[in-house]
Parts: sequence; C-alpha cells; structure tokens
Amino acid sequence: MKKTPILLAMMIIATGQVGVSIYLPSLPLISQSLDASQADVQLLVTLFLVGFGVSQLFYGPLSDAIGRRPVFILGQGIYLLGTVICLVFSQHIHILIIGRLLQGLGAGSASVLGRSVLRDSYEGAQLTKALSYISITASILPIAAPVLGGWIAFYLGWQAVFTFVLIYLIAIFTLGYCILPETMTYGKTHFSIAGVVRNYGALLTNSQVISSASYNWISYLASLVSLSVMPFIMQHELGLTSAQYGSVMIIPSAGLMIGSISLNILNRYLETRQLLAVAISIMLMAGCWLLVTDVSLVNLIVAFTLLTIAQGMSFPLSISMLLAPHKRQAGSVSALSGSIQMCLAGLFGGYLVEFWIDSQFAMGLFYLLSATVMGAVLLSSRKHLHVQREFA
Repeated sequence: MKKTPILLAMMIIATGQVGVSIYLPSLPLISQSLDASQADVQLLVTLFLVGFGVSQLFYGPLSDAIGRRPVFILGQGIYLLGTVICLVFSQHIHILIIGRLLQGLGAGSASVLGRSVLRDSYEGAQLTKALSYISITASILPIAAPVLGGWIAFYLGWQAVFTFVLIYLIAIFTLGYCILPETMTYGKTHFSIAGVVRNYGALLTNSQVISSASYNWISYLASLVSLSVMPFIMQHELGLTSAQYGSVMIIPSAGLMIGSISLNILNRYLETRQLLAVAISIMLMAGCWLLVTDVSLVNLIVAFTLLTIAQGMSFPLSISMLLAPHKRQAGSVSALSGSIQMCLAGLFGGYLVEFWIDSQFAMGLFYLLSATVMGAVLLSSRKHLHVQREFA
C-alpha cells in the first residue's frame, strides 16, 4: 500500500482543521482584550466554519473539473490572505471577523482535497484503511490544536497564535506546491454551474449519502460545541489559565487515538452496524456522566474523552460508507458532506452555544440528544451498511 497519498492528504487536511480550533482557548482573552461580547467573539468561530463549509461546494466540483493541484494552490492562497488580514488588523474585532471568514473560504479546499486524493489513489479495503489513518489527523487536530493554541496564547499573547498559523500555512503551501502531484488520473469533467446545482440536488436526495455522512456531522457538531463552551467553563468557572486549559486537552486527544485504534481491532470481529452501535453507546455514556456528576475539571474531561473515543470510531466508518460508491464524484460528494458539516457546526453550533449550552448539565443533555439521533439514523439505514468492513 502506497504511503505518499496518505501523508499528502494528512498534510492538506491539517491546514483546515488547525484553523477551526487553535484559536478556541484564546476566545476569553480576545473578548477581554478587545472589549468584545461573547457573541461577537463567537463569530470568529461561526463565520470561519460557514466560509469553510460553503466554499467546499465550489472547490469539490472545481477539483473534479480542473484537478486537485490547482485547487490546492487557489484555496491555500486565499487562506494565507485571510491569515495576513487577521494578523495585521488583530486589534479591530470587525476586521478580524472578516479575516476569519476569508480564512474559512480558503480552508474549505483542504477537506475536499484530502479525501479526494485518497479516493483517487485507493480502492476497497485500502481506501477504508487509508481513511482510518487520516481520521486520526482529522479527529485529533481539532482537539490537539487548542493544546498548542492555549500555550501560545498564555506565554506569547493571543495575537501570536495568528503568527504561528501564518508560518505554518506558508510552510505547508510551499511543501504542497513542490511535492503535490495531480492524483486525478481518470479524466477531468466539464465545470458547469447548472450541472453542479443539478448534481448537488441529486446527492441531497440520495439517502445513502445523507445517512452515511450524518454520523460524522452529528459527532463533529457535538465535539465543536464542547470545544466552544469548555474554555469559558474551565477558565471562568474553574479558574484555569489558557495554558492549563491547553494542557488538560491532551487527554481527549488520546481518546481519539484510542477510538481509531479500537476500531481497527474491533473491525476484525464486528460488522459496520455493530461498530457504529458501540460508538453511539459510548456517546450515551458521556452524556450520562455529565448529567449525574458535579461540575469539575475531571468530570468534564472524562465525558469529553468518551465523546472523542466515539468520534474516533465513527469518523472513518462514516466517510468510508459515504465515498465508497462515488469514485468519479469524490470531490463533489466530499464537498457536499463537508459543507453541511461545517455550516451545521458553525450556524447551529453557534446558536446552541449562545442560547442553550453554557453548562456541564446542558452539554450532557446535548450528548444524549446527539447519540439518540445517530441511533435513529442507524436503525433506519440498514441497507447502506454493506460496505467493506476490513481495514487490513
């Protein structure tokens, strides 16, 4: 099995995932420094995710039409521009918000390209195995990035986080420009706006696409809502610094690795449906833990780690089921799924954080609700669970 496409896909996806969450520990600091409300600061997350999501609808068909490499250069270039704006105008909250939107519009290329490069390069069981590897990157980074972001913000100031991201993006852009080949070898398609709209319409009515992707949408929403709320609970209610918050978030990162490793082991003995049921059961345990325990650092971390274990298991299963039947439309299918995922997390997640989920108890209820919805999808979509179950 070739390793280069996996490494390239991990490199590409990393740029988008870092942009989602590396700033989260800095939100209380930004609010205090710029005298901005929590709602205004939450827009730094919401608009990035909306830009990230909506732009994928463009990048997916474009990558199917002109190739993966040109879209990488275009998207990462826009991402770099947005980061420069954030850094230069970091003392102006409204311009900072615009810069974050522009960052998201560029970062949308990363999710589409990472999955498409793998779909171009692998088939069958090898595709599932490749996706299980990349799920470690896509799952761990949204939680591991706040660890680094918290340390940088505490010791160097929250503006230094933007400086780090700029340096990181320049390095990845340079590396990708030099070594990323064109992986789409089966022929390009004609890019037509009308055709794109019709195709997305057909995919939106495809029950296999919606049911397969929904596990990832729901678990990602639960994770991101948690990451948006927990800095305020831990720093304001429990008295942690941003650096201490970043340090304790190492533990849930290990949970994602545990979930991915457990999936590879259990997949030898259980079917896809059973594996998803295990992941959903773990999420239910996380919700129950938050409901029956007192508010404390340990209880929050235990529950969130259980959630990340569930996410580490469900993510590769969801993406494998989603992409397996759609080789020639890998870009478009990835784009639609990623767009809905990010817009759901950005808009609905932002609404939840602002109007409902502001405590440990509310997080517990949300975990239970999320697991219940995933269970309902599992019960109603048996016919789509015949995909390959070997990760060998």
